[in-house]
Amino acid sequence: MPKVWAAVLLVVSLLPQPAWAITLEQVPNPRRQYGGWVSDTANILSSSTENELNRLITQLEQRTSAEMAVVTVPNTQGYATPKDFTTQLFNYWGIGKAGQNNGVLFLISVGDRRVEIETGRGLVAILPDSRVQQIIDQQILPRFRNGDFDGGTLAGVQQLTSVLQGQPVANVPAAASEVTTSTIATSSGAVTQGIDSSLVEGILLLLGIIILGLGWQRSRMPVSLRAERGGRQVLSLTRRDPRTGAVLSSVQSDPIRLFLYSGSLCLGLFLGLSSGTWLGLALPVVAALATDGTLGRKRGIPFQPVVCQACGRPMRLIQPQLLDKYLPQEHRLARSRGRARYYGWFCPTCQGIAVVVREGTLSRHLYCPRCQALTLDLTTQVLREATYSSSGLKLEILSCPICGYRSEREVVIPELSDTDTDSDFGGDSGRDSDFGGGSSGGGGAGGSW
Repeated sequence: MPKVWAAVLLVVSLLPQPAWAITLEQVPNPRRQYGGWVSDTANILSSSTENELNRLITQLEQRTSAEMAVVTVPNTQGYATPKDFTTQLFNYWGIGKAGQNNGVLFLISVGDRRVEIETGRGLVAILPDSRVQQIIDQQILPRFRNGDFDGGTLAGVQQLTSVLQGQPVANVPAAASEVTTSTIATSSGAVTQGIDSSLVEGILLLLGIIILGLGWQRSRMPVSLRAERGGRQVLSLTRRDPRTGAVLSSVQSDPIRLFLYSGSLCLGLFLGLSSGTWLGLALPVVAALATDGTLGRKRGIPFQPVVCQACGRPMRLIQPQLLDKYLPQEHRLARSRGRARYYGWFCPTCQGIAVVVREGTLSRHLYCPRCQALTLDLTTQVLREATYSSSGLKLEILSCPICGYRSEREVVIPELSDTDTDSDFGGDSGRDSDFGGGSSGGGGAGGSW
């Protein structure tokens, strides 16, 4: 029996994570990036949802002065708990107005499958923890369990903004799936205790073969791209096309990587358990790494074969050093600044080029609103330094070197205080935040889906 539990714990600990660990400094501050309230680092929200969230929160801030940030992250590795990460990020940015502490942070950690809503101390009366928990349980988690991140996030923010503006919370009963999931989890925990090691080994072997088979089948499915002479059209792997409202999800290689590493992990655990040594675990994982590298060099992104949409013939991968001459000026500039990676394919029959771009996670908010190029620059000029007796003022300038777009706005710098260097809530005097300088003592609630 100890052998079985060791295998189960190892499976849980070694399951592929959705993305790398992220620090507070790496989370893009939406107020600095583009003057909004949403930072979708995990890339789970559609552009239309982000726009609606920004509209709702802007309206909230104008009517009540309360501030709210919506943040998605791949995971919170490196921190004690997702709650600890949320509280630190809240105070690092200073969400809410200074002195009023009327801020809210809505954080979604995809890898932890966790929602945390942090509230400032100034909102205790109007938004107590029990009400926050009600919103999470009734509005957010049921939708998240169905994979509807857009709907769950939007419903949660709508309810939070309604409460902060003095409107009642909709009393929506929890989805039946919550009860079903809880029952299944309890039952499976009892059944697992009776499984012997031989059955575990058989399940791991069968599961590994099935997962690798599905991954192999998907990797053989060709991706059809439209080849154009000159390659002027650049398609995005992560950003929704404004004309179709869709992301090229079929082109992404992430699902195939998930199959590859999950199946290899299952086979590695099977070999480790059956042989009695953990050396068997390393062999399939090393093979998966080698396969990943080989496919990446041979086909680029995606892993699948790429065919021309017009003639149906296979297309050839263009080497990165030769791709620049096919890229428009704005994309060459974005590439030179390290904001995106580009992949191109050439159709020998049609003599056309298809180019795909994958934007960097920290650069996705730097699209110019006029020409839609990933070339927006943010510069800051301090007009008046903040002191311990008066606030300061700085000028933010957004400019695009391609189309000449330029916008300016003045931002108040909160006056300095002793809490900037010695805070009970983990404040950081070195942060550059465009929020109002509020803080949180750890209020709010959370939940898992």
